[in-house]
Amino acid sequence: MDAFRKIVAVVTAIALAFTFVGLGFVACTLPPVTHALSSAFSRDDISPFDRNQLVKVADATRDYSFGAHNELALYRTVYEVDEEYAKALADKGGIVPAEFPAMGAVRDGSDVSQYKAAFNGASEMYCYSQQTISHLDDCYAIAAAAYPALIAIGLIALAGLVFTHVTGSARRTGVVLFGAGTGVVVVLALLAVWAIIDFNGLFTVFHQLFFAQQGNWTFPYDSLLICSLPEAFWMGMGVVWVVSSLVLSGLSAVIGGRLKSR
Repeated sequence: MDAFRKIVAVVTAIALAFTFVGLGFVACTLPPVTHALSSAFSRDDISPFDRNQLVKVADATRDYSFGAHNELALYRTVYEVDEEYAKALADKGGIVPAEFPAMGAVRDGSDVSQYKAAFNGASEMYCYSQQTISHLDDCYAIAAAAYPALIAIGLIALAGLVFTHVTGSARRTGVVLFGAGTGVVVVLALLAVWAIIDFNGLFTVFHQLFFAQQGNWTFPYDSLLICSLPEAFWMGMGVVWVVSSLVLSGLSAVIGGRLKSR
């Protein structure tokens, strides 16, 4: 029986560690985080769009990738931003460039195929290509699998803690909490050092691990996607993810340490 309790304790500590990291991921993908980071870091200096327009696109992109996954809503938002830009340009006496979307192709605002036709062949500075949409679909697929898995792992961690506390002692529960918390802190500290030294390298490895089609996550530096969600944005997301996970892990380690000392 004691051997079984030890196995449960180890599994519980691992499940807790994954739960802390998973909850950090959930925190960094919340709508207010995307809005705040895009407001701070969107590249309106190299984009034809202003910051408010880029933030609008960023919010719609987050919702498509980690929320409702409404393709029509995403295309409509990008189209509306293009309309605003074209109108402002016309008011100044300018002419939209040749690589601008074919705005006249959209006659029915509820028809996704018409938006696709309008954006087909246009510069990625002004709209999302099918490669971009494919990448966002990959993000959604990962999130759709991760959220239920996180719930299941969290329930395993909770059940394991209850079992450990009921069948063991406060000290053993403390060991589990302390081990899970300190383990996450150590791993995240190592990843933070890597990010500080070579963020692009870490970013590349992350995408190579999670996205099957290598290369479908690289886009022109002045594309709408990159200007809305630039490198500084992702660094900010990483900070929110790490800090959220560290707070949970730190609390676990502190509580576990106190229980261990009893």
